[in-house]
Amino acid sequence: MIEKEEQIMSYIMEQDLRDYINAQRAEAAEYSKQPGCWMGSFPHPDEIGYWSGRVPTGKLKQFTRQQLVEDAYYLTAEKTSKSYARSLNFANWTDERIERHIDRICSMESA
Repeated sequence: MIEKEEQIMSYIMEQDLRDYINAQRAEAAEYSKQPGCWMGSFPHPDEIGYWSGRVPTGKLKQFTRQQLVEDAYYLTAEKTSKSYARSLNFANWTDERIERHIDRICSMESA
């Protein structure tokens, strides 16, 4: 527990990640003003407990990489199966390979 508290206390988020989060939050707020529309938003960048676990480096590059891996996993799981998606081990793929896979999986007909 102390290790986690120390991690939170020493966490530094880079400004570009903070800007990215704030831009998404603003987009979600604006979109949600439309009748019948709702868009979820990221936690506030000052919620260090969340962000230090989600993006331990505090860098936008790590965050976008995680998002890409998760997108590939969830799209694959939905189009095929969770076990198949897990077996692909996207964390070991390059960004380019994941992007090609996402394009391919999105073009598949729904089962």
